[in-house]
Amino acid sequence: MYFLDAVKAYKAGALRGALTSAWVALVYDLIAKYRELSAMGDAAATAFLQSWDNATAAGDIAKLLQLEGGILEDATANTQVVNRIARTHLERLREDRHLCAHPAFSAEADLFEPSPELVRLHLVNAVDLVLSQEPLQGKAIFDLYDVDVQSPGFPTAYERILDYVEQRYLARVRAQNVRNFGTVLAKSLLKGVPAQWEPLHRKIIPSLVAVRDRAAPAWPDVSLAIVRLMDNLEPANRPRAIAFIAAFPDFWPRLQEPTRTALQETIDNADPAALADYRILAGVTVPQFRAVLLPLIAGLNREHLAAAIASQPLAELWPRAVEEYQGSGSYRGSETNFSDLITPFAGRLNSQQLDQLLDAVIDDGQNWDAAQTDTLLLGVLRNMTPADRPTPDARNRFYQHVRRMRRTDKYEDVLTFLQSDGWVLPPPEQPVDD
Repeated sequence: MYFLDAVKAYKAGALRGALTSAWVALVYDLIAKYRELSAMGDAAATAFLQSWDNATAAGDIAKLLQLEGGILEDATANTQVVNRIARTHLERLREDRHLCAHPAFSAEADLFEPSPELVRLHLVNAVDLVLSQEPLQGKAIFDLYDVDVQSPGFPTAYERILDYVEQRYLARVRAQNVRNFGTVLAKSLLKGVPAQWEPLHRKIIPSLVAVRDRAAPAWPDVSLAIVRLMDNLEPANRPRAIAFIAAFPDFWPRLQEPTRTALQETIDNADPAALADYRILAGVTVPQFRAVLLPLIAGLNREHLAAAIASQPLAELWPRAVEEYQGSGSYRGSETNFSDLITPFAGRLNSQQLDQLLDAVIDDGQNWDAAQTDTLLLGVLRNMTPADRPTPDARNRFYQHVRRMRRTDKYEDVLTFLQSDGWVLPPPEQPVDD
């Protein structure tokens, strides 16, 4: 609306009026963009609008003029709605608008007369640099993500995180800030900063994958920064680098040879009895590390095994976990083993692994007769997709055992759930003659 006034004035030959209207249109559009950013949680935009709206409500003309005079600086330094080059061009519009609107700014007895070419330049700059641009977020993305990723509303499923990060953080953020965002995520995984993100690597990794896959133009710059980080990483952070390579194996050949040597030696010299950083075990999925890490996993004692699973329930830890659970020596020990070693794998097990779990329950009297086993088992089964449920043979073995032991009432809910996909209880086994 206001910019249309500027165009009409230009066409009518009122060049000073055109520049004045162009500046008004620019400020109006910036305020409108601030309102959109504020609705998305941008604290800098909200702070500016609060001052603007309070001054408007109070009729404080001096304050409004002050805010108007500083809006380009605010839009560059705080909300980053415009970049520094754009600000330079727009400051020229502001200065020429002052010459047009305030004769006192001109030489004595002369009015400033802008040329048609100058007016056209300012109109084009106003459109190209602000009016035609979306209100993209700037550095506020980091504060928003910091709060969000720690909240219960942030998704936990891998694919949902990719979609969520793309839609909420990548689609409406300036390109430079996308690059910075990716670097911050990588620095969290490699250096443990900020500290509050330390337990959230299962959310941080797919967030960085979203940058790679959903903001591809920014990824070359992000990956260069990551390579520099890894080549200059402190020795204490090498286990983090190994876990990072497991999540992003394409970086391995890009590292300097001394860096690759240091990471390989870190794994070769790891002692299962003195393992302190279990992130190193994630490297078992990397071909260069696997042959060394599998024996390391096999050598973990029960305490280290539980800590490793709590850190990351890797598929390679499952055989040790189910073996340890199958050998439980007491009812309470069985329940503790299930909680520590089995439950963290909920939602990650395939049909064969669930068969192993059912067999581990019925093969040890301390397991199938423990008070909480039925509840714990049902919790794991309910986290599986129908395609990953136990095979009919394993279900048959499980049912026949609990029936022989007269525990069908205890496992009634488990058996009911196992029948929910069409499996039918088999006929009772005939007793074996002595």
